[in-house]
Amino acid sequence: MAATKNRNALRSIRLLEEALTLLIAEKPYDKITVTDITRRADLNRGTFYAHFQSVDQLMDQTMDDLTERLSASLSPLVSRSFFQDPMPLLQRLGDFVCDNLSLIRKLVDNDRLGPFLTAIMNRIAERLHQMIRQEFPDSGNYPVEVVDFVLGGVRDAYGSWLEGTYGSETVEELNQSLCRLIVAVGSTLCEKGEASGPEREA
Repeated sequence: MAATKNRNALRSIRLLEEALTLLIAEKPYDKITVTDITRRADLNRGTFYAHFQSVDQLMDQTMDDLTERLSASLSPLVSRSFFQDPMPLLQRLGDFVCDNLSLIRKLVDNDRLGPFLTAIMNRIAERLHQMIRQEFPDSGNYPVEVVDFVLGGVRDAYGSWLEGTYGSETVEELNQSLCRLIVAVGSTLCEKGEASGPEREA
């Protein structure tokens, strides 16, 4: 019985999140009401308040779950070869953005894009920090500083692209530019590692 209740609760939460996502793509976020959401989800208000206290709380949960799903999708692509070939990860990120463009553009309009992209980049950074420290154990903080610099640039570039700063540039063109930059910056890691080699032997 408990398992059934838990499945029902998860289903209700999923339906509420999906309803909110659809509504965000259709109307200003501050105009969305609990009634709008429950009507779209085909659930009653009691079900909504059994899980959330407000639309804002549902929004936070929706963004957390979206971040988790995208992070899980990107995670297998985060490897030590990222700085040699970042395109697989960038392409997956670009595909997600394009598949959810209406929602993502609404996040831009409601100043929620920055925190969302930052959360995604932070998840990627956690994995890369660990890998890169193992790859260059005697290079101090430089490797993780490079990771943070690169991922911050990816976040800001995607934000600018979504805001229309780059005009008619496609996401594929954006990713090509980012790929070249990441490979160029990543090459400094190898130079740093080679430079520290003789010091370790001395």
